[in-house]
Amino acid sequence: MLMVLSAVLCPASLRRWGARRVTAAALALGVLLLSRTTAPAGIGLASALLGAGFGTVMVAATQVIVRGAEVRTAGVAGGVRQTALNVGPAVGVAAASAPFRHGYPGRAARPGGGGRARRARGPPAAGTGRCRVAHPRPARPCPGRRS
Repeated sequence: MLMVLSAVLCPASLRRWGARRVTAAALALGVLLLSRTTAPAGIGLASALLGAGFGTVMVAATQVIVRGAEVRTAGVAGGVRQTALNVGPAVGVAAASAPFRHGYPGRAARPGGGGRARRARGPPAAGTGRCRVAHPRPARPCPGRRS
């Protein structure tokens, strides 16, 4: 909710203080409070301030990018900004989750998946025709299964 409210109030603050000050102040307050508190109310307030900060970042980024572009390429500049704001978090999540995909330090990682594969004990699951194996490809065919 504060993200939308800050986006509405942001143009006036951008005219008064500029894009750098507005975005830095809004995000810095949320990050500072989030790093200093453990109380639920403090975390809620910090999250609200971060939401307001992201709202100002969206508006300020659009203003800076589109204002710096020529009139005939302003639409393309806005599209590139929108793409960057969508691709950036996706790349960040992929980079942050990469260690989980390839195993943890000290554990041997296999090329096909994270960590060491283990076979489940016992016969194949009845009626499924599949072996209970944690590895994606079993070394030998399942008993009773036709290939």
